[in-house]
Amino acid sequence: MNSVLAKSSVLTKNPVLGKCALLLCIACGLACGLISQPLKAETLAAPGDYQALFSQSADTKQLVALSQKLNLGETVRGQFVQSRQLKVLKKPLISQGQFIFDQTQGLIWQQIKPFESLLILKDKQLIQRDSQGRVQISKADTSASAAAMGDLLPSLVRAMLGGDISGLSENFELHFLITDRLSPDGQWKLGLTPKDPLMKKAIANMVLEGSDVLQSLALLSAAPNVSPQDMTRIDFSALSQGTLSETELALYALALEASKP
Repeated sequence: MNSVLAKSSVLTKNPVLGKCALLLCIACGLACGLISQPLKAETLAAPGDYQALFSQSADTKQLVALSQKLNLGETVRGQFVQSRQLKVLKKPLISQGQFIFDQTQGLIWQQIKPFESLLILKDKQLIQRDSQGRVQISKADTSASAAAMGDLLPSLVRAMLGGDISGLSENFELHFLITDRLSPDGQWKLGLTPKDPLMKKAIANMVLEGSDVLQSLALLSAAPNVSPQDMTRIDFSALSQGTLSETELALYALALEASKP
């Protein structure tokens, strides 16, 4: 299995870059660990299903409307199920957990199954706690490329969960498609192609899908017409907003404690 991860040479050569790309598979999961629980392959969309999306550009009016749909306020929390399809494996891999995003405090990505792990992105720092309780800290200012990703990823998360779509055009080519005009909620897809060459080598394309709220994030390792390829899909549910609880604040406090000398 270790040889599977080693194939992502762009990530393995730069540990900080790799951990930043990890959060993108959240933004948020290409390297969240090797998962052993299978998921039925038919639950994953085929990369070719996104070809129509990436043939259309997004206009300003569409992006403004989408921003209003996705704006859940300063704090949003929810649950996720992440499935990862590797072209060297016959069946997808699955994990699940919960997340919290706060505009001031940062992002918490907490995997619960099949084993526990905790990721905190705060102030350009990535704090990772594994199932054994070991804590590791990575800073996104050790190289120019990693620093650039440290700036990019929080903006992506804000766009996904806070409705801040306007700034994405600086770093991504944007594509938009309404998939069901008859739906009361207006089903849509937003495609993102990174402009940064390093980011594009790690993740070629991303697809956000939803209606009145964000429903899923898909990450493709190559262009939509390439098959087979590695693909990760994260399905979101139970999204809610509201002030942080004492338990949630305690998780963010872990980041402060871990960063002390």
